[in-house]
Amino acid sequence: MTAKKSIGGSAPRVSLKTLKTLKFTKTRASCISGGELEGGEPMEVSEMVHHNGFCILCRDGSASFQENPLFMCNHCPRVMCRLCMELPLDTEDVILGEDVSFMCICCHMKVAEEGAPYFGFYYPDGTTVLKSFLRIQASLEVSALAEISAAPILFIHLILINFETTRSPFPFAHSFLQPYFTSGGIEYREIAYDIISAPDAYLKTVAQIIKTLNKVFVWECVVIGISTHTDNDQGDIFAGYSDDGGDKHYVSAGSDQFLEFVLRPWQSVLDCAKETYLWLLCCGSLVNNTDAFAGLQSAVVHHKLSATIAFNARRFQPSFASHLLLAFTEHILMERCPICSAFGEMLGQSSKLGRHTDVLLLTPLEATLQITKFTWGDTKFRPWGCFLPIQCPTCGRTNSWRSAYARDSGNKIYLFECKNTSCDQSFTFIQPTGATMLSSGRKQGCSWMEVPMEPLLT
Repeated sequence: MTAKKSIGGSAPRVSLKTLKTLKFTKTRASCISGGELEGGEPMEVSEMVHHNGFCILCRDGSASFQENPLFMCNHCPRVMCRLCMELPLDTEDVILGEDVSFMCICCHMKVAEEGAPYFGFYYPDGTTVLKSFLRIQASLEVSALAEISAAPILFIHLILINFETTRSPFPFAHSFLQPYFTSGGIEYREIAYDIISAPDAYLKTVAQIIKTLNKVFVWECVVIGISTHTDNDQGDIFAGYSDDGGDKHYVSAGSDQFLEFVLRPWQSVLDCAKETYLWLLCCGSLVNNTDAFAGLQSAVVHHKLSATIAFNARRFQPSFASHLLLAFTEHILMERCPICSAFGEMLGQSSKLGRHTDVLLLTPLEATLQITKFTWGDTKFRPWGCFLPIQCPTCGRTNSWRSAYARDSGNKIYLFECKNTSCDQSFTFIQPTGATMLSSGRKQGCSWMEVPMEPLLT
């Protein structure tokens, strides 16, 4: 096994095909959908809108409506609080009239002509309630596209049995969001799995959890984290213990079989969610091995996941991903920004993660996937995202590189030569095809890069 903080190792492979004969408990989730009234007449059910519980401007709530009322936008889930507005005297009774609608400042910026004054409150015919523009006494601290969402979120943490999780950042996401859900609507469930020795126990536990969860909310966002080991060579995912001849040891399974077994019992919950995310907190052989990566891609498409995040460090240490996971929690789960457009911004505080690993983002694209690799480029340590050896492999000298910069056919090339005059060792690094430098988190001589990858699906 590798170091305690990392999550690699080796384990013999077993086939999970025999486990597919087990009966999966079919637990129906409570989707928001139409139905039928008595007599077979169709019933129309409007999709529930969960208005935010915190002001889009100051990002604060209120202890009581009388103290600081929150005005709900009639066009989006955002709210704005009374303290962020300078309402004229004797107008509060008028703006609370049943025939008055409210438009938040973000919706106004989206639909109004550039430079148009903001009035906020409107009558049904579109005329403004206020005679003068509505003064705002705060700045917009988030993107104009963001929310402070209160939509129900479910965290599911699947952990290999006897796996040490003190290094996992996944529970931080739940702890970070919990203060924003003052009336519930957020759950964190942790399951230690062994689908080799005790597959029935895993299925039973999942069925019981789903039965309980369905009585509470329709979970609009589901985030699954898997903390486990992967086989260093094959990329197989550790599935549990095998007891062959009294020798208890971990065994692994192919990525497609493993993900099918652990995710299928949750499918009813995933199908009813608007957004579903999978974080693979395991070593990079899962994506570095072609067969394992192809199996992962197939599973992402099959289970209709909104996005999957994986890492390619051979000895990946999950704690290094803490900043990225918290940024995901803030930008994607709370502010509800699209993950593809926000991911570069999410990486802004994760330069140390970039020194350790690349980050892969898999998102659906019709019948296939869009795969983007985010890699940290540093002209001294990781030229074009590649690792420069700490010592010369020919003469063994450390701190031995002198760099040169060249251009060839429009491509930027970095050359590194050994300072030892009797050594002819050198390295050449070329800009990856299609690479785009990101501005977020950029420093002198280093930045994150976005590199498109071809999916392995046929």
